[in-house]
Amino acid sequence: MHIGDWSATPDLVDIFREIRAAGLESNLAELEAFGFTVIEKALTPDEVVALRDRIIEISEQRKGVTLDLENETSHQELEFIPYLLFKDPMFKAPVVNPKVLPLVDYLLGKHAILSSLGSHLKGPGGQGLLLHSDTGNGAPDPFTPYAQVCNCNYALTDYTEERGALAMVPGSHRHARQPTKHEVWLDGNRRYEHVIPIEVPAGSAILWHGNTWHGSFPRKVPGLRVNLSCYYCREYLQPQENYRDHVPEGFLNGESDARLARLIGADLIHGWTDEGPLKMYARRREGAGSVRSWYS
Repeated sequence: MHIGDWSATPDLVDIFREIRAAGLESNLAELEAFGFTVIEKALTPDEVVALRDRIIEISEQRKGVTLDLENETSHQELEFIPYLLFKDPMFKAPVVNPKVLPLVDYLLGKHAILSSLGSHLKGPGGQGLLLHSDTGNGAPDPFTPYAQVCNCNYALTDYTEERGALAMVPGSHRHARQPTKHEVWLDGNRRYEHVIPIEVPAGSAILWHGNTWHGSFPRKVPGLRVNLSCYYCREYLQPQENYRDHVPEGFLNGESDARLARLIGADLIHGWTDEGPLKMYARRREGAGSVRSWYS
């Protein structure tokens, strides 16, 4: 179908054209039908190795230990390594990945912001991460049918169930609620009957609607499961990590980082002081001009 310049859906027209140009139409259909999708080869092998090694290095510095990617046994269960964006310039690219961002825009709109960027570093043991919906961070049931948040999880190691893969409940985004205490289990005798493992090779991106029930299986073999979690939210929600007030000098590199600047809050209209809301709205209408002040 030809997508025209339809005045009824101007933003959606632009976003859908980007989705079509990126070859993501089948992924969009999967998102709508099942609440999640897998984008194969979202990262190159070199990007996977570089990101994984850097995350392990940062984790070793935080923990004061040496970690063994293939044979680790001392680091057990799951640990979240937060606030990675400013740790290394290499973390900028996954946040604005053109194979992923058009689908984020579809779910949350062009003015979505980055809520957090971290890694779930998992060793063997534990019960895994119980099923939950990301929308539940303060939002009461019933959830809105449209996404308030979404998550893009880059697999930086191969995902299999025994290696601690992500878990999903297809179609659960339509329940518009959190799972009950009888529905949260994903391993052992109490395993929820509809949960499935997301078994994908390193370099894949798993993107899901914020309402979708998900968790992760316990790792049952030595070694580490490493990911990079890009968590986005609508602009009227408070992000989990504060980027806007802590951008390092020189972090944003001119026009090439204009979209990243918006994702970390350059165009937010809330947070005014004595100037009041009108000047904030005016700067927003100027578009790139308001962003440019962050790096000019």
